Amino acid sequence: MKTVLDAMNPREALTILGCSKGKNRGGDASGEINAAWPEPMLRARAEVLARSKVDNGGLRPAWLRYSGNFYRNVGSELGEAVRNGRTLILSGGYGILRADEPISYYDRKLKLSDWPSGVLEDAVLGEARRVGATKVVTFVSASADYAKLVRRIPWSSADIEGVLVTIDFHGGGAQVQVPRRLAQAFGAWWRRSPSDYPPGMVTEVLR
Repeated sequence: MKTVLDAMNPREALTILGCSKGKNRGGDASGEINAAWPEPMLRARAEVLARSKVDNGGLRPAWLRYSGNFYRNVGSELGEAVRNGRTLILSGGYGILRADEPISYYDRKLKLSDWPSGVLEDAVLGEARRVGATKVVTFVSASADYAKLVRRIPWSSADIEGVLVTIDFHGGGAQVQVPRRLAQAFGAWWRRSPSDYPPGMVTEVLR
């Protein structure tokens, strides 16, 4: 399957993933919370978390907090991507997270109406500039607010090539199959193995 991803080095791009409803409780991670994010995003994050169910029973790195179907199926490639330092996670409670950012257990679905206009978009673009990425690849469900968010980021005006990877799936079991196939798509891209891309994978170049 030939796609726009073939010409992208995953270790030089900024990767964006969605969070999951399923989460691991507890944790003993340490580290600086809210490190180096723009003040408008931190203010909005504090307001959203104040309206959310948060369990302060310990911290985990964000990528180890989530336990949904994507995270259960993604394999070792995600750990490699996190260590590479160019992976973000879109979160209902935290907005934008660096994948290794320590967070509490929380329960809140991403709703764009929770966040002031432009705050999350600016945070994503700021992170791309911080790591020097000119290409950003997002792996999320096509129907969720995660996709709506990345579609409305002004990529071209920021001189960044944005690509959205979704799964075209029709039939029963979408809540299992879509994240599982997104995990497969991410893993294949990270390994630079296009023959392993899953059925129904769609790549959309964002402007």
